Amino acid sequence: MVGVLFFGTELRGTTGWYIVWNFSFQPVELMKLALAVELARYFGEHARRRFGWREILGSGFLVAIPVMLTVLQPDLGSAALLIGMWAVVIFFAGIHWRHVLVLTIVLAAISFLAWTFLLQGFQKDRMAVFFNPDLDPLSSGYNITQARIAIGSGQLLGRGLGFGSQSQLKFLPESQTDFIFAVIAEELGFLGVLVVFFAFGVLLWRVLTISRQTRDHFSSFLGLAIFGILFVQMAVNIGVNLAILPTTGVSLPFVSYGGSALLIFLIMIGIMESIAVRVRPGDKLEQAWYN
Repeated sequence: MVGVLFFGTELRGTTGWYIVWNFSFQPVELMKLALAVELARYFGEHARRRFGWREILGSGFLVAIPVMLTVLQPDLGSAALLIGMWAVVIFFAGIHWRHVLVLTIVLAAISFLAWTFLLQGFQKDRMAVFFNPDLDPLSSGYNITQARIAIGSGQLLGRGLGFGSQSQLKFLPESQTDFIFAVIAEELGFLGVLVVFFAFGVLLWRVLTISRQTRDHFSSFLGLAIFGILFVQMAVNIGVNLAILPTTGVSLPFVSYGGSALLIFLIMIGIMESIAVRVRPGDKLEQAWYN
């Protein structure tokens, strides 16, 4: 993560890639898995303690370092995913509403400082276009405008697989990665979107169920962290396609084309399979999460 700031290759305004010959790798993808393991270790060791500011600040410090390194690339989308994974874990750990209120205020202050001192011009343009998509429809707002057209044109049954005008005629940028959901909506329609939601629902439900049936705290929290990153990344990608979140370069797990991201997600599922085969019928870890 440090090395990519000095030796990485810049793509689409982000210096977050190592490219050697024809092989490319984004280290923040590996950081998602590494941070999930570290959060599982931390919360596993504190599972029987009363949840409070000590646990919030301790785990928050673990998250803050990779988040800062990701922001420096700058890659706000991936930084938000790391924070989102942490938020899911502390939610299941039993965070109190008073803690949530204080953290919300702190997050608002950090966001103001980031807007003032850290965000690049193109990032501010994306935020402005998010609130008013017609502000710059041919530049900063082009991607989301084309995504909205694609999703709307799909209607109930879609235009047919391979017959989407926005994607096939290249009006929709990044149609194989960031905006793959818009392609599905255009070509397979609302019914195709329901199938995607159902598939993700089954996957997330199984990950969460396995996490609650483990025999040790580490595996339980590791499952929660994997659930968190899958859920948050899915929600962010779909939210961007539907124009309810600012545009950011986040792929849709297991659907978008990609090398390093797909590899890490498959490793995560492999870990969950490994945990699942060691769960005996009727097992349930007592006090795995905070009360």
